[in-house]
Amino acid sequence: MKRDDVIEGEVVDFALPESQGVIKKDGLVIFVPGVFPGEKCRVKLWKVKPSYALGEMVEILEPSPFRQKPRCPHFEEGCGGCRLQALHYQEQVRIKEMNALSTLERIGRISLHTVSYEGFIPAPSPFEYRNKMEFNFGEREGRLLLGLRPLKRYWDLVDLKVCHLMKSDLVAGILDFFRRYGSDASLPGYDPVKKQGVLRSLLLRSSQGYKEVVVGLATTGDSLPEEQEMAKRLREAFSNLQGLVHITNTSPASALIFEKKRTIWGRNHLFEKVGDLTYKISIESFFQVNPDLCEVLYSRARVYADLNRQEVVLDLYSGSGGIGLFLAPVARQVIGVEENPQAVEDAGFNAKLNEITNFTCFSGRVEKILPLLPYRKVDVVVVDPPRAGLDKKVIQKIAFIAPTRLLYVSCNLGTFARDAMLLEERGYVLKKIAFLDLFPQTPYFETVALFQK
Repeated sequence: MKRDDVIEGEVVDFALPESQGVIKKDGLVIFVPGVFPGEKCRVKLWKVKPSYALGEMVEILEPSPFRQKPRCPHFEEGCGGCRLQALHYQEQVRIKEMNALSTLERIGRISLHTVSYEGFIPAPSPFEYRNKMEFNFGEREGRLLLGLRPLKRYWDLVDLKVCHLMKSDLVAGILDFFRRYGSDASLPGYDPVKKQGVLRSLLLRSSQGYKEVVVGLATTGDSLPEEQEMAKRLREAFSNLQGLVHITNTSPASALIFEKKRTIWGRNHLFEKVGDLTYKISIESFFQVNPDLCEVLYSRARVYADLNRQEVVLDLYSGSGGIGLFLAPVARQVIGVEENPQAVEDAGFNAKLNEITNFTCFSGRVEKILPLLPYRKVDVVVVDPPRAGLDKKVIQKIAFIAPTRLLYVSCNLGTFARDAMLLEERGYVLKKIAFLDLFPQTPYFETVALFQK
């Protein structure tokens, strides 16, 4: 087979997180986006290597019985927000679970025969579940755009009128408001190729427990035209708005960088309820994006930790104190470490707010702070690292501390499986594991696992 050949085949597997169907033909593994297991399709190859090929779907000859019409009108435009929307939710869960189990075995060399597997927990709401979304500004032919970038096309933008990952009426109204504001004020959208423009991104955060909304508007400048009048009109349009924050972001990086922030109106944080606890969450602080499953995740973490009120917990990458504060009532002491200074401040505030006196949080990168902490005996270590997983130095230090139990929460199963293998080399055996679908319509999910020494 060669480039531009058109072949027919059946999709026998599905690769995550790439969200590509897998066809095997004449000894070649062919990856094709937009097709699902069981479908027969016609594919045009655009890249051919000795062991694999990449293709694009030309025609679906026999669709999967689980294929459905996407709810979102922007799905066919290539919006990168939710790649699995054309598949029934139950089938999404099945594919994610099968992929999770095979990844554990392939990368982590983990057999479920030796692990207590506690299932793949689906989301109660497969749509409108997120409490945080970040949208990008751009321009096309002199018209201001506001939406999400297509997959692997960082320079492009899908101009969204609605998004079903968050409350759709809220998103539609907010996007329309700021699109009009930017156009009326003649503020150009940012061009990531030319590295120029004023309006960068729009950050929208909400809370389920208290029905609050906070908005962050990121620009390349330090001021906004008629900002108080704009804030007044925004408050009038959205009664549950609690604050409007201006963020200065001049970095050429695509990520939202909080170089400066100032509150135009109201407050720069909101409050969320998880179980019996109330959390203050600043606009830039990390918190789980799916409130429907947040308490399920924290409760599972508490069960796995199996604390007896006499043990010390070290909570690494602790954010605003989410898991650590949830464990504090059944621990003797919880020590948090978090890089984001605002999240550390939030964690301390949250401890006082909930009258928790046995929680302390240190500010700094885990890799640098961990060797400096004045350790006494640590019984349980909790880690909830970014997608890159644990640094090898962190794993070495955890092994040196020698807790009896290690609780690992991850949003990237590939790096989790890699770290599981490294932890096993240091005497930590995976005992329990469960998956939670915190991110329906996307290829991602959360893992919570218990290792014991």
